[in-house]
Amino acid sequence: MSPDGWLPDRISVGVLTRVFTPDLVDAVVEDAGAREQRRRLLPARLVVYFVLALWLFRGRNCGYGQVMVKLADGLYHQRRAGDLLAGQPLDPGGWVDAGQGRRWRPPNISSLSRGRGKLGPAPVRFLLEKVTGPIGDEQDPGVSCCGLRVVSMDGSTSDVPDSAANDEHFGRPSNQSRDGAFPQVRWLAAAESGTGSLLGASIGPYRDSEQALARDLLEQGCFGPGMLVLADRKFLSWALAREFLATGAHILWRASAAFTLKPVKVLADGTYLAELKPPRKSDGPPLPVRVIEYTVHTTPEDGGDQASEETSEVFCLVTDLLDPQEYPALDLACCYPRRWGCETVIGHHKTDMGDGQPVLRSKDPAGVEQEMWALFAGCQAICKIIGIGAAAAGIPPDMISFPHALAAATDTVAAFSPEPADLALATFLLKILAPGTFTRDRPDRASPRRTKKSGDFPARKPGEPSVTNVTRKIEFHLLSPHIIT
Repeated sequence: MSPDGWLPDRISVGVLTRVFTPDLVDAVVEDAGAREQRRRLLPARLVVYFVLALWLFRGRNCGYGQVMVKLADGLYHQRRAGDLLAGQPLDPGGWVDAGQGRRWRPPNISSLSRGRGKLGPAPVRFLLEKVTGPIGDEQDPGVSCCGLRVVSMDGSTSDVPDSAANDEHFGRPSNQSRDGAFPQVRWLAAAESGTGSLLGASIGPYRDSEQALARDLLEQGCFGPGMLVLADRKFLSWALAREFLATGAHILWRASAAFTLKPVKVLADGTYLAELKPPRKSDGPPLPVRVIEYTVHTTPEDGGDQASEETSEVFCLVTDLLDPQEYPALDLACCYPRRWGCETVIGHHKTDMGDGQPVLRSKDPAGVEQEMWALFAGCQAICKIIGIGAAAAGIPPDMISFPHALAAATDTVAAFSPEPADLALATFLLKILAPGTFTRDRPDRASPRRTKKSGDFPARKPGEPSVTNVTRKIEFHLLSPHIIT
């Protein structure tokens, strides 16, 4: 872009512009039919960057006006400062020469709100779909298992403002005594293990089940051959498993204690085959699956006695990988905990990107959807740029701290105009690859769910550490062939 171009067209979103290029943003705006009809002070591309920036700047002093000021700072305020140093009189209304014979100033809050409404959620969703997908190398730790790319699927909810429109559209949790304080949006994400890169996301009302949102991910084409999809107890059913397997992907899903799986054949390694049966025989044939059952024993490394050993509940994993030699039970059991990596991704969205703010900004359903797609898009852009840094440094992507990368990306928003894009990227990479900022994989450590004060979890005993070094052992519950008659 020319330094003398129309100023609003030259505003960027820092290093994230490396992923969300102006051409890409213009294309999704065009595909969504959200292009402005006239040359305005707040073009659609700038609104998209503004919506993305709302997730970089959260908390106090981060209202609409302040966020737009941060976006435009590298161009608008520096231009005004240049005029001031040159001895030129400043316009009392804040107008500056913006190129092409026109003047510009940051839009007010009302204009920004109307701009978001005119843009709608579709362009931001299309933008997310353009940048999702796996980014990890098969040799990266945690990315693959038994030659299959590991993908985790999990969901959560987010509070939205308590408006009549949001309450009617999304609904809210309730119990026998009262309704929840806020309406909630339910969402589901599929993320690559080892990198946290999103393959897709789905949102819906609070009353929607995660199984319904999983079908939306299927329609988006998030899964395919060569993938191993991990999921918890909420997803296992004959219908959903059949739909996932139809994509060519494989499943490794946990079954709940109430889910009945009758052994049909015991395999050589002591795991057994069973059948996922349809609700009605007319729905289709049963699905043959392999069942792996085990418990995990955790012992402190400080030489504690036998009584200090903790034993987990029984894990019952269901998979379509039937060959015990090609897909050993130990490998699959060790792979399943990677599903909790998707909970880490959820933490990136809710805690890191959200800055601990419990409620979204939008008071209407379309605005909520726009915010959620922007949240996913911003998180994915940071993951992709982390991938660039990991490749440059020759380290696994999960060694780079996401909160640190988020802070570094935020710093580049106002520090650089869009022309030195490589300079913004280089500055970002230097920050995230600085010595002492890498995360460490410490699988031999445990942090029990205990608190110092009373609450949902047991209280921590006096002198009990919050983190301990432990040894974990897996005990498989194996069957003997003679028990099948």
